[in-house]
Amino acid sequence: SALDSVPNLYGLVVFAGDPSRVSDPAAMEETMRRSYEVNCLGPLMAAREAAVRMKDQRVAGAIVLVSTMQAVALFPGSSAYATSKSALIHGARILAKEYRAGNIRVNVIAPGVMQAGMALPSIASGKYNSYLEDGVIARFGRAEDVAGAVRFLLAPDNYVTGQVLSVDGGITL
Repeated sequence: SALDSVPNLYGLVVFAGDPSRVSDPAAMEETMRRSYEVNCLGPLMAAREAAVRMKDQRVAGAIVLVSTMQAVALFPGSSAYATSKSALIHGARILAKEYRAGNIRVNVIAPGVMQAGMALPSIASGKYNSYLEDGVIARFGRAEDVAGAVRFLLAPDNYVTGQVLSVDGGITL
C-alpha cells in the first residue's frame, strides 16, 4: 500500500473529492458509483489501513477525513456528492469506535464554502454571494480555517474522537 514507506505513522489526513454533479439523469448511477469510490471508499480504506498500522505499532494516532457541508445539511442537486460524503462520516465514526481502545482517534471535518479548490469557480460565478448578502456567513472560508481544524484534531493530547467538525462559518445552521 501507499503507507508501506511510512515507518512510524501517527497521523493521516485524507482530503479527496469528486464533486459529481449530474446533468444527465441517465448518468446518475455511474456518477454515484464514481463518487462513492472517490469520496468514501478510497478515504475509508486508507484510514482503515492507517488505523491497523497504528494499532500494530502501538502508536497513539489521529486520522482526519474531510467531508463537506453538503453531508451535514441539505443542498439540492448534490445527491451523488453529498450521499458519498455522508457515508464517509458514518464510516469514520464506526472506525473511531472500533479503534478507540488503541488510542486511535478518527474525526471528520465538514468544510463550508472555501476560497480554495472546488469552490473557486462557484465563488467567481457569484453562486454563493447570497450567503454573504443575506448575512448567513460573514465571509467565505479560507484554507487556513481548515488547516487550523486539522491541526487541532491531530494534536497528540486531543481527546476528541468520532466527531464531525463543521468549519463553515455557520452556513449549515
